[in-house]
Amino acid sequence: MPKIKDYSLYLVVSEEYGQGKTALEIASAAIYGGVDIIQMREKNKTKQELTALGNKLSRLCRENNALFIVNDDPFVTKEVNADGVHLGQEDIKRFRLEDVRSILGQDKIIGISTHSLEQFQEANNKDFDYIAFGPVFPTQTKDYFIGTKDIEEVLKIAKKPVVFIGGINLSNISELLSAGVRNIALIRAILQAKDITLETKKFRQKFNVKRQDMIIKINGKEESIDKEIKLIDLISKKNLCSEKIIIEHNFKIIDKEKWPDIILAEFDNLEIVSFVGGG
Repeated sequence: MPKIKDYSLYLVVSEEYGQGKTALEIASAAIYGGVDIIQMREKNKTKQELTALGNKLSRLCRENNALFIVNDDPFVTKEVNADGVHLGQEDIKRFRLEDVRSILGQDKIIGISTHSLEQFQEANNKDFDYIAFGPVFPTQTKDYFIGTKDIEEVLKIAKKPVVFIGGINLSNISELLSAGVRNIALIRAILQAKDITLETKKFRQKFNVKRQDMIIKINGKEESIDKEIKLIDLISKKNLCSEKIIIEHNFKIIDKEKWPDIILAEFDNLEIVSFVGGG
């Protein structure tokens, strides 16, 4: 199953707030800027329109290693082969969680919105894969906000990833990061930016400063490793025998004498091939 990773940027895409930009344009620009998760939230489209758009967004996200979530509807989620569905409090009155899991299968993500500590506690003990909590700050998309007073307790009891949402911007994100928040969802702060890619990069940079690790690919699989670790130190941590491996770094074979000079960076690609020598 795909998972919500720590320090994920989650963008809720809605043409309603896009100031004339299409959902596909918004998503493309945001992914280029570093968004990890795209949610399609279009309240004014027909199911046929949602399916057509969902197929395009699903393909875009798949090609760029981003997760794709559909708002509200597990049937559209399945039809467009999205990574998961996000349900609101009203949705779980229409769809039983067991039925949604049955529709999508065990390998898909099911998220839930919560707007109070009580709702969070209830969702925390159910078969959801992540929980959204908010709105934590005043926002034009809601006529209320719940504040930040419960963040510490939410993070303390959370059994699954928590995505904080609502009125988050570059001015207040540091308050959340200082409180231990690791995932945030954005709407207007990105959708209404003059330059979506640039604005997304600013949020990404805030997260990257806070993160103590980074993601690279090792033999085709993503792994979390320490920031700025040297290649030679990674080999040592993995207890690999340097005399029995060949390493390809970003698609180039690296001579052993150069291993101590290479500092790994976010999204680097490693291929480590072990071999057995003969006498």
